[in-house]
Amino acid sequence: MKVLPLILCLIFLFAVVPNATAQEEYNPWALRYLKQSIEALAAGDYDEVITQSNLVLRIDPSSSVSYTIRARAYFEKGDIENCIADCNQAIRFDRNNLNAYSLRASAHARTGSLDRAISDWQAVLRIDPENEVAQNNIALATKNN
Repeated sequence: MKVLPLILCLIFLFAVVPNATAQEEYNPWALRYLKQSIEALAAGDYDEVITQSNLVLRIDPSSSVSYTIRARAYFEKGDIENCIADCNQAIRFDRNNLNAYSLRASAHARTGSLDRAISDWQAVLRIDPENEVAQNNIALATKNN
């Protein structure tokens, strides 16, 4: 997954400060832990991702990005239940979180819940109608459903 570090950098650059306004600064410790969780994810150290994400979420319990990153770690470890729970939280705090919808769809697909997976990929398409990955996954899941 050579694209993963690029995706993580984009998440970090565009969504790292989900609750800060122009007048306030985001907690520097939360940023530090978030950066460490992204680096750990890129390195495949999923336990460290979970640890660092937990630290971010103690500081900012509404960090959609941290829930999404931790969900990815759970997914990679095969902990689908926690992955879906974290995706739900990420979406709760950011209804346009494409990564959370897509990851939750993949988690549902892994458990055989293709209707739920299709629903999440359709949510991705509502946000990004040109998303080819979601389009392809819907076609594949519909064929196998």
